[in-house]
Amino acid sequence: MKISDWKRAVYALLALPACFGGRRARQLLASRLLNVPPREGTPRYLAAAGVSVVAIPFSLLIGFLVWRIATYGLFWDPSTADESWGGPSLAGAWLVHFWCALGMVVVAMWVLRPLTDLQARLLSGRVVTGTTVPTT
Repeated sequence: MKISDWKRAVYALLALPACFGGRRARQLLASRLLNVPPREGTPRYLAAAGVSVVAIPFSLLIGFLVWRIATYGLFWDPSTADESWGGPSLAGAWLVHFWCALGMVVVAMWVLRPLTDLQARLLSGRVVTGTTVPTT
């Protein structure tokens, strides 16, 4: 996991709302979070919305798992400690849940890579090609 993977998770959440902010908002989001250069052409909003339907749940899952593990001790109930994975101690349960969540976060970030790349390409527009033929 790299910083770029965390940026992809944020991009997956913000790409669809950025569509309502206009061309500048989309290009700024894609360039800052994914290092995608701006392109000319018409964005394909409907296709990008379809990709967002798949990408947003993965991004929300990452956020939920990180938040839940970071605050695991706040939700610890000693009366159900024997039933907890890694219990009966808080440290054991936290470690087992941490490693399970880490595995799910890695897989979710791996799935987000191609989804956010596709989403950025769809929202940045088609590449406009000229009618001239380059000569040598």
